[in-house]
Amino acid sequence: MTRIYLGGGGSEQDEGALWDEVFLPGRRVAVWPFAVPAGPARRGSVEWFTSALRDRGDITVEAWGVEESGDDVDRLDRTDVVAIPGGNTFDLLHQLRERRLLGALADFAARGGAVYGGSAGAILLGADIAIAEVEDANDAGVRDTRGLDLLAGAVVRPHYQPSQDEDLTTWSREHQQVVLAIPERAGVVVSGSSARSVGPEAVEVFTPDGRSSRPEGAEWGLGAV
Repeated sequence: MTRIYLGGGGSEQDEGALWDEVFLPGRRVAVWPFAVPAGPARRGSVEWFTSALRDRGDITVEAWGVEESGDDVDRLDRTDVVAIPGGNTFDLLHQLRERRLLGALADFAARGGAVYGGSAGAILLGADIAIAEVEDANDAGVRDTRGLDLLAGAVVRPHYQPSQDEDLTTWSREHQQVVLAIPERAGVVVSGSSARSVGPEAVEVFTPDGRSSRPEGAEWGLGAV
């Protein structure tokens, strides 16, 4: 069964309840910082993530894409969690396709590997990343915006604020898609097609038929909202 952890794009403190569930002592974490450009920015993303995990016990962190030595997907057999931090969602999808890592990530999740996505990483795990175009420039020229579709057809809008309600209502109706709108101080755990809001803030779910709020602790079926 897939185990997906969706962060709203806040700090490690903002997403603390979510991190408490996925980043446990003894776990081996592969950080995929492909949503930011190679070089200092990518190294900085890895350094921040590694620093944020330091106080959580004995967690082994392995960064991908920092050294240009190629990506050996066999390393996933020695990985418990793939963590995909934020940045530009179109760059992220482009990089993973160029490196032929999308299929490897889907297989990893299907085998029961845990996948954490924060901001751009969370959007990638949904059915489509086109919803990111309001924030991210598509300088990579991505035409096929299909994501990994690990959320029973839903898409993700991180950094949610109530001022986005009208746009998200319109998006859901026009695209006939469920939108999981996650504030920075919130998170969602997905097991198969079952979702749970971990708080502290509520997650808003937009469907073609309307909107509903999922407070901390709420559980629902992604295919039945």
